Amino acid sequence: MSKPLSIPRIRYRCVGEDDYMLHIDVSDDGAFIIDYGDYTSHKPTRGELDRSQMKQLTELLAALGEPREHPAPADSPGFVAELTVGDGPSVRYYRFWEGALDTDPALKAVVRLLEVLG
Repeated sequence: MSKPLSIPRIRYRCVGEDDYMLHIDVSDDGAFIIDYGDYTSHKPTRGELDRSQMKQLTELLAALGEPREHPAPADSPGFVAELTVGDGPSVRYYRFWEGALDTDPALKAVVRLLEVLG
């Protein structure tokens, strides 16, 4: 029997235009809740990562490195996002605008994996 996988708690939040919001919360046991909306509301989606997704997410999080901010250029509209990894003294915060994902492949890989969970 294989040992259960564990990942750090992950919270991803993105806020954009037209009241758009996306909030993904993944607990350390792989259970997740996705809450999203725009000018309309949607029922939150719940699920659980499978072993393969947990392994992939663990590898992608390890590749992130130290937190760094990617502020939006002054004249650019766009979505602002926050990725929080872990809890307590080991928590890591990443704050960025969505356009920065094109310049940070490690961050982009984590965000894209989270976005396709639902």
